[in-house]
Amino acid sequence: MDGNKRIVVKVGSNTLTNDSGAIDRRYIASLADQLAELNKAGHEVVLVSSGAIAAGREFLGLSRRPSDMATLQASASIGQVGLIETYAAEFGRKGTTIGQVLLTRADTENEVSYGHARDTFEKLLELSAIPIVNENDTVAIDEICFGDNDTLAALVARMIRADMVVILTDVAGLYDQDPNINPDAKVVSCLTEVGEDLLAETSTGGGAQSLGSGGMRSKLQAAKVLLEADIATVLCDGRQANVIADAVEGNPQGTIICSEGFREKLELLNSRA
Repeated sequence: MDGNKRIVVKVGSNTLTNDSGAIDRRYIASLADQLAELNKAGHEVVLVSSGAIAAGREFLGLSRRPSDMATLQASASIGQVGLIETYAAEFGRKGTTIGQVLLTRADTENEVSYGHARDTFEKLLELSAIPIVNENDTVAIDEICFGDNDTLAALVARMIRADMVVILTDVAGLYDQDPNINPDAKVVSCLTEVGEDLLAETSTGGGAQSLGSGGMRSKLQAAKVLLEADIATVLCDGRQANVIADAVEGNPQGTIICSEGFREKLELLNSRA
C-alpha cells in the first residue's frame, strides 16, 4: 500500500519458542531483520512481544511452566531481562535502536498514564526507535491468565493510531473449519466483521484455531476492537517468509480483518500489481 505506515506487530509465546519451549533465538534474529528493514524504509514499527515467562523458565531450569502466580511473575521478571537483551543484541546487529515499554491494563485506562504512555511511544517513533512492549507481569496478571498480549496489542494500536496490526501466530490464519478434523479446511482470506456468532464458534483451547494462552478467540476479540477504530488486523503464520512486509505492502498472507473501505482499496492495489 502507498506511503509509510505505522504498524504494530504482535508475536506470541508459541511463535517465539522452539519445540522444547525455549526461546528460539534464531527466530528472534529473523524477526529483528524484518522489522529493522521496515524501520529503515521509513515505516514506524512497534513490537508487542510475549515470551518473558518462557525465557525465565529456561533461565531457571524449570521443566514445566509454573502453576502458582508468584513463580509465574518471578519467571516473567527474570525472563524479561534476558528477552530484551536478546532483542537489543539482534536489533543492534542491524543498527536499529529499541526501547522497552512495560504496561498494565490500568495504564491504558487512567487518563494521565495513558497520555504519558502515548507521548513516550510518539517520541520513540520520532527518534526512529522500535518500542518493544510487554505487559508488566510483576504487577498485572491479565496476560498470564487470559490474553497472550492480543488485547494489549489492540490497545497500543488504538493509542498510537496505527494503520495495521500484524499478529504473528503458529498457524496460517483463521480457518473456516478445524483442519485437524477436516483436511479440506481453508484459510479465510478476509473478514469485514467479527460477529458474536464467530466468537462463540471459535476455540479457546486446543486445536488449530487455538494459539498461546488466549487462543484464536482472543485474537478475534482484539480484531473486533481494532475494526471499531478502522485499524486492519492480519493473522498469519509468523514463520513464513516475508509475512510482515507482505502485509505492509498490501498483499497479506493469512487472514486480514478490515473495514469494507480498506478491503476495496486493497483489492484495487492488488489488481494493479
